Amino acid sequence: MRRVTGAGSVLNTANVGAGDTVVIFGAGGVGLNAVSGAHIAGASRIVVIDLQPKRLDEARRFGATDVIDSTKTKPVEAVRDLVPEGVDHVFDFVGQKSVAEQGLAMLGVGGGLYLVGVSRPDVEIGMNIFNAIGGQKRVQGVNFGSTNFKRDIPMYAELYLQGRMNLDDLVSRRISLRDVNDGYAALKDGSLTRVVVTSF
Repeated sequence: MRRVTGAGSVLNTANVGAGDTVVIFGAGGVGLNAVSGAHIAGASRIVVIDLQPKRLDEARRFGATDVIDSTKTKPVEAVRDLVPEGVDHVFDFVGQKSVAEQGLAMLGVGGGLYLVGVSRPDVEIGMNIFNAIGGQKRVQGVNFGSTNFKRDIPMYAELYLQGRMNLDDLVSRRISLRDVNDGYAALKDGSLTRVVVTSF
């Protein structure tokens, strides 16, 4: 589901095209899939923002052109330094108020903020109506990457077989079922992106 949500958000919902500029908040499994989707779409700039340097390194392997460590840099200023006119698409895989509002501030004229992640069900964001109208900004919620499973799953499989979609690097460690608690701990502390149980 992460594959279709991340890549689908970029390819289906936002319809990112060649030359577009993209910001992705959150370089977990879903965010990395969005990086792959933006790379496949031909985005000219793929900026990934995260708190963990290891995840930012992984984002580069998936096709990020720029990475921003939000513990060391103010994300809006850093993105505006890279793309002064603002970006075309911002994808929020984090689901926090501050992240979504930063995403709005990064958008250029006609840009879209895509809300994918949810940290808590009661999170709300504020938006200045005048700026939204003047900047022709749009905000859209995304559910499962607007996926058409009959069309998209075979397409992703074919892209993987062609070597155009990186799936292998999503698996950080293979474990047995008896090690599942260690796997959860590693996911929680951020040292791993994805754990797969391969031995029962």
